[in-house]
Amino acid sequence: MKRFVIVFIVGIGLPLLVKAQSEVNLTFSEAVKIALDKNVTLNQQKNQLEVNQSVRLGNIGNHLPNVSLQGNFQRQKGQQANTTNGNLEDLQTDYTGLYLNSNYTIFSGLGRLNSYSQSDHQLTAQGYLIRRSTQDVIYNVANQYLQVLLDQELLVIANENLASQKALLDQIQGFFDVGSKAITDVYNQDAIVKAAEVAKIRIRNTLQNDKALLAQTLQLDPENTFTVISPENKAFSIYATLSTDSLTALAITHRADLHQSEELVKANKYSMKSSSSGYSPNLSVFASYGSFYYSLITNSYKDQFLNVNRSISYGANLTIPIFSRFQNRTQHVTARIAYQNSMLTKENLEKTVKIDVMRAVNNFHNAQEAFQSSLAQFKAGELALQTQEESYSLGISSFVALADARKTYVQGAASRAQAEVTLIFQKVLLDYAIGTLSVDDLAAQ
Repeated sequence: MKRFVIVFIVGIGLPLLVKAQSEVNLTFSEAVKIALDKNVTLNQQKNQLEVNQSVRLGNIGNHLPNVSLQGNFQRQKGQQANTTNGNLEDLQTDYTGLYLNSNYTIFSGLGRLNSYSQSDHQLTAQGYLIRRSTQDVIYNVANQYLQVLLDQELLVIANENLASQKALLDQIQGFFDVGSKAITDVYNQDAIVKAAEVAKIRIRNTLQNDKALLAQTLQLDPENTFTVISPENKAFSIYATLSTDSLTALAITHRADLHQSEELVKANKYSMKSSSSGYSPNLSVFASYGSFYYSLITNSYKDQFLNVNRSISYGANLTIPIFSRFQNRTQHVTARIAYQNSMLTKENLEKTVKIDVMRAVNNFHNAQEAFQSSLAQFKAGELALQTQEESYSLGISSFVALADARKTYVQGAASRAQAEVTLIFQKVLLDYAIGTLSVDDLAAQ
């Protein structure tokens, strides 16, 4: 029987112990690092960067000569011409050849040069895309991270409120027991306690759902629970003295997506120029050196290869396009439209950047004012609650006044937590709009 009890306790307690041990503190820096490592879109863009680097290297190689080594062997049986006497005979012949070939394009209508410039700007644009996508990941993680942080703060407030309401219920029950308070006060306070319990359950459920969303984003093991840490880097004064125009100019300098758009415009411009090379003449040179062995020739294998059958050829090719069934025109029109569309995208993005900054600045300043107001609201509610608790204990104020004061205090505490998290998020949003957002902006000390 004792052994059964021990096994039962271990069986029940061990999972709880493991679960408790899996509770970890998750900092913002750690969350971003995990997200950057596992984000599919970002990793795909990094892979595309490798492709663009390869394309650029290939366009560099187009300026170099092409060199190849060609070897072949052939055995033929049956009726064939005897090259030694010209008769048609039933023979078996062996042929072995080895040739070194090279060709080089001298002029192709500047197509190679424009293609290289195009790939160079595409590579730079891809780098800017990765930088902006990295900020996208940080922004999305920050949004979810701060929401979990707010939920945690609200749950702490709900727990404190529930504990205070229970303590007040015990106090009122004691007053009723000695006949100094009415039974209605007990009933009313008990209802308030039940409402506080329901509010706590709802907040806890919201926290669990928001944690699950963050864990999904970070691809964390759902069995491992975590607690997010409040960031310590809350320096907002950097934007206090900067005007909207200054911040807009800063955004134009730092926004990676805007620089990406500019690079794509340049890349499409060179692509359009490269498409025009189809109208130009193409001049190239070639050279070939080699030798062969033929079994019907009486000379030795070595003598044929080194002396008898050696050959060298070289020359030039000039191609002048006359009619390409409108293929060159189609390529040029396609490239021109792509260039014009990229110009439109860039112009629209410039306007979007300005609007983003203006909206982010206004929201940030409003969040600052709201945060200061929430601090005053919380302090006022705290003082009012203390006063009403003392007055109620002395029998001066009513239960309704005390309940209202407690409600105002809880609302003030929740408003302060909401305003603080909102202010932090608006700072993140402003950094994102300007293009300077980094993991250090919410690094916990």
